[in-house]
Amino acid sequence: MKLLEEFGLNKEQINLFEKYLSLLLEWNEKFNLTAITDPDEIEEKHFIDSIELIKYFDLKNKTLLDVGSGAGFPGIPLSIVEPSLKVTLLETTGKRVTFLREVIKELGLKNVEVIQGRAEEQKVREKYDIVTARAVKELNVLLELCFYQVKVGGLFIAYKSSGVDEEINNAKHAFKVLQIDEYKKYEYLLPKSKNSRVFLGILKKNKTLKKYPRRYSEIIKQPL
Repeated sequence: MKLLEEFGLNKEQINLFEKYLSLLLEWNEKFNLTAITDPDEIEEKHFIDSIELIKYFDLKNKTLLDVGSGAGFPGIPLSIVEPSLKVTLLETTGKRVTFLREVIKELGLKNVEVIQGRAEEQKVREKYDIVTARAVKELNVLLELCFYQVKVGGLFIAYKSSGVDEEINNAKHAFKVLQIDEYKKYEYLLPKSKNSRVFLGILKKNKTLKKYPRRYSEIIKQPL
């Protein structure tokens, strides 16, 4: 875990990541959790990519919802590097939910919970300081799925690649409908592969209209 050491994590945190890696590889044989199976690539492209966020945003004592958490990225890595962060993992697939609960148990993570459900069907609105989504959907779809969960004054953070400008352009109507007028791009390179990555941080200034989000079939058929 050389990259995690260079990132500045302590031995206890690195030990947790090693356990996480072991569980991920073990369960991946049954549940197809990740296409990346090389341990060094997992360290860089999942672990480092997830935790790079703490260099740009203050996560201390915040609440965070990780939408479409999959194998737990970025929510579980962020919970390891910032124990004061209260993380909720939202995932639809039962097998992945089972895996996430096993990781939480084996790593002894007291600051993480899992909800099985769909992003657009959550009954509580405007609950979280931060909502994240990594490798989920295009921005105009993501915004409708996620933005209603962000507290007024909070942030939606999308993990994106270098092609985000086109997504931003395609989401202009979504920005207007959801009353978004402020966002920032934070660009960085992964340390070994030098792959270009972007955090898109979107500030929420107003409550989301109650008619959003719509049903998933409507969102996909006619994105904002």
